[in-house]
Amino acid sequence: MNSRKTIIQLLQKAFERIARQNTDFDAYQSHFLKKLQVSPSEQATNKLFEECLEQLNKNAYPLEETLSEGRLIVSQSQIQLQRLNGLSPASEQKIDKVTLPVKPRSIIEFHNELTNIIKIYQRVVIELSNSTKKQHGDEDYQCEDACNELQELIINLDIGEVYLKQLDEIRQKIAVLDDPIKLPEYCITIISIIIDSTREERRLSRHFLYTLNDSLSEFYNNFSKNVKQAEHSFDEQEQCIKTIQRQSVRLKNNAEQAVNIKDLRNDIFAYVNSIEQLIVAKEKSKTEKIQFQLQSMVREIKELQDETKGYQRTINKQNSQLHIDFLTKVPNRAAWSERLMQEFNRCKRYKNPLKLAIIDVDKFKKINDSFGHLAGDKVLKAVAQTLQKSLRNVDFLARYGGEEFTVLLPEINQQQMQIALDKLCHKVKNIPFKFKKENIMITVSIGCTDFVDGDDLDTAFERADNALYEAKKNGRDQVVYHDKK
Repeated sequence: MNSRKTIIQLLQKAFERIARQNTDFDAYQSHFLKKLQVSPSEQATNKLFEECLEQLNKNAYPLEETLSEGRLIVSQSQIQLQRLNGLSPASEQKIDKVTLPVKPRSIIEFHNELTNIIKIYQRVVIELSNSTKKQHGDEDYQCEDACNELQELIINLDIGEVYLKQLDEIRQKIAVLDDPIKLPEYCITIISIIIDSTREERRLSRHFLYTLNDSLSEFYNNFSKNVKQAEHSFDEQEQCIKTIQRQSVRLKNNAEQAVNIKDLRNDIFAYVNSIEQLIVAKEKSKTEKIQFQLQSMVREIKELQDETKGYQRTINKQNSQLHIDFLTKVPNRAAWSERLMQEFNRCKRYKNPLKLAIIDVDKFKKINDSFGHLAGDKVLKAVAQTLQKSLRNVDFLARYGGEEFTVLLPEINQQQMQIALDKLCHKVKNIPFKFKKENIMITVSIGCTDFVDGDDLDTAFERADNALYEAKKNGRDQVVYHDKK
């Protein structure tokens, strides 16, 4: 491995550590690495590095602000918990012990703070639920809000696929939970899985540091070898010059002592022949070294290309897994946020039309209450698949949360959007859905708007949300459009 290959690998690893903090730089860094691998000269490489530095300076990474905001939420949560009455002494003691002595420097430390406060919240929810049950004398009382909140938490957790499958199994059990006593056990299991996921991340980080240390050591060794080779080349060149100087002195002496032209001519011929042989030998040695170096570079570039393709496949797979909703198999809220920003920036730059729609499954809670959460999950899957198949390839559908979906429709006018969304309502309404031999009618309400000058992401979304509220209020199973007033 030479120094160039090592530097590219170090940059790849470094970019992985800051990924998903700025979407613009994520897109740029992939382009940067591709150009760096085929950079034709040192001058071009330096220009790429300057361009990358400019991009880094341009993009902010507000991690510190995010940690500070989360820390403030933890502090406020402690104050709110301390105001609650009727808690057990053990819970009150745990709340009082929640302190923030050290400012978290890493995401893991911040995660530990949140995990601790979540544990206390779960304990308080269970205690308050049991207290309400005793007050009302309802033995069949179920912690429905806590169950729904836990399911939403599981769906939105951003952890590895293996752990996500374990959590989904628990989520399905919580969805049909009929015994509130089991809820604490599930909470403890969820926390254990999150902790295991954090430990795995820590292990991978440790492995990365070890690999980085090995790469740096190899880089240092290669650099030392290159320095020694350069010193050796300088020594050879110096010896060559000295040889030429010695032969020049000898020729001069012979010329001074020569008694006839023939002897002088022979001396000159011998000197020139010696110099030619020396130059030929030197050029041959130099050519062989260059050929060897070129062959080595070709091999290393090929290895680097193969490794880069492997990294790219792994990264693409991980990104696709992290951006897909586990239940419905359509893009999740994180993917929505990234795509929304991309389309919004494109809309502002090129002045192309962009529409936004929010879709909500009508009376979804009633479906859950009447047929169970398993039926609700199947309804969401069926609706998501129907919506995905009914949209254009350029449209973007995502599950925003719960029974709510969002859609971006670029390059379309208002009339075309109305026709497309009416078609979605009709398609969903005609889903032949049965659960345990009983037909279930599914309808959706849709609120939509378009992005106009002066809009930001929040104002347009709020306008579409208000349109959705109006669609619900006016009888559901319809599309309502709101423009900017």
